[in-house]
Amino acid sequence: MRRVVFNQKGGVGKSTITCNLAAIAAARGRRTLVVDLDPQANSSHYLLGGAADGEGPTVADFFDDMLSFKFNPPGPEHFARPTPFVNLFVMPSQGRLEELGPKLESRYKMFKLREALESLRGFDEIFIDTPPAVNFFTR
Repeated sequence: MRRVVFNQKGGVGKSTITCNLAAIAAARGRRTLVVDLDPQANSSHYLLGGAADGEGPTVADFFDDMLSFKFNPPGPEHFARPTPFVNLFVMPSQGRLEELGPKLESRYKMFKLREALESLRGFDEIFIDTPPAVNFFTR
């Protein structure tokens, strides 16, 4: 089941709500993924701490792969990183995600994330944290 936490105003607790609902699901034994689409990466930092800024695949890398037309791109599970919490994974965000939005929109990549998440197996719950705006990532 996918859940999107959305509000076009910043500072209303979207990231906190997303991470807490995901943590509850994971604590109940549900294999849970958080997709952080906010370039501020608050959910990523909340779940990974300092490791959010380190090496590893991000949701920005996922979108980069879409723009580069790779013949054998990695599946969406490649971008899900484990957190220190049992059953809880995150597709972390990066600041450069903001500059990718117009490129993705102009190339009609609007539904690629949805298709990728539909093909993703092995997760019982998916929570999506959105940026505080009505833009490509919130649609």
